Amino acid sequence: MKTISFITKKLLTYLLLSFALILFSCSGEDGLDGETGPAGKDGNANVITSDWMPIVWTWKDLQEGKSFMDIPIEDMSTYLDNEGIIMMFFKNYNYAYPLPVNLTDSAYLKFNYGKYSANENFQSEAFEGLRFYYEGNPNNINIFQFDSENIKIRYVLVPANIAETTGLSMDSKTNFEETMELLGIDPNQ
Repeated sequence: MKTISFITKKLLTYLLLSFALILFSCSGEDGLDGETGPAGKDGNANVITSDWMPIVWTWKDLQEGKSFMDIPIEDMSTYLDNEGIIMMFFKNYNYAYPLPVNLTDSAYLKFNYGKYSANENFQSEAFEGLRFYYEGNPNNINIFQFDSENIKIRYVLVPANIAETTGLSMDSKTNFEETMELLGIDPNQ
């Protein structure tokens, strides 16, 4: 009889604990939702855009009408190894042109990218990044540099997955505003 009473008490204790657990684990009504937070960024978080940069030549030859500007970018080769694309734009007052662009029959702007060695002839340092070139009228070399309020350049690095979904490529001829719209970026930033 003692054994049955002990087992009954033990069973009753477990039942009461189970009931209490079930009773307290149930929740009441949900509370009110909190305030809505700020909107998140568009799906362009991995796109890298520079600010509009004034042209400051790394090297220039006014006799030949040639010049270039070096723009270091950290880890760019890692970015390119993942098949990302690079675009560059030249802004002349209110219009931005995708590079490369022929300004006249004998004047053009272009850019290249990669790792560049130091070069005493050009008085340039070793770096990884972009090199923006101008070849043409020697007078423009100084105009481009000294009209820094109205003449600028900007680069855009687009990851491969975003380039695929937007249809952008290194050969795209979309203007700056169209490119920013495709990427979901405010062109005025």
